Amino acid sequence: MFETITVPVDGSEYGDKAVDYAIEIAEKFNSKIAAVHVLEEFSFNSYASEEDKGDAILGKITEKANKVGVDVIEHLITGDPLRDMKTIVRKTNADLVVMHAYGSNTFDEELNENQIGSVTDRVLKTSTVPILMIR
Repeated sequence: MFETITVPVDGSEYGDKAVDYAIEIAEKFNSKIAAVHVLEEFSFNSYASEEDKGDAILGKITEKANKVGVDVIEHLITGDPLRDMKTIVRKTNADLVVMHAYGSNTFDEELNENQIGSVTDRVLKTSTVPILMIR
């Protein structure tokens, strides 16, 4: 049913929850996971530092999924999550996107339970594949 499940991750608690759901679904449908971490184009931190952080986030997902026999393809991309997520979903050949409702930035953390983050909102409005949003 789902060959590739794309999971955008940012290292947040919400993102971890989405990963857990994606792994569970992938295990049941014999799917692979395309784990995506986007490095912000403009950051106050060094690129190497952000790259190391992204590699660690993706590595944890791969390790967790591999324990239950799910293959993961890691994607560490430099870009703008708000602008580029539609393209990322297309390029990972996603049949399903599992993502969290909130982002890891300060603004999104202040949202109440009835709202969603800007990246999730954009993906929900523009995606041509099913989205499973985790709260």
